[in-house]
Amino acid sequence: MRLDEVEPGKTVRVLFIEGGRGVRQKLSDLGILPGEVIKVVRSAPFFGPLMVSGRNGTFFIGRGMAKKVVVEEVV
Repeated sequence: MRLDEVEPGKTVRVLFIEGGRGVRQKLSDLGILPGEVIKVVRSAPFFGPLMVSGRNGTFFIGRGMAKKVVVEEVV
């Protein structure tokens, strides 16, 4: 599944990131890397950004970028 499909409150592990070097660098700067565990804290209405919490803190990520992050749910 993709990060933009994850329900708020769920914790996921990043499997891989699709997209070019710029996308991967931006996500890397936020701490979204393959193998990292992150939590979707909140999802803004009307396709707004996601609030995500990870090792590097809590931040917002746009839906377009979130669609490029492939994740699996951590149970």
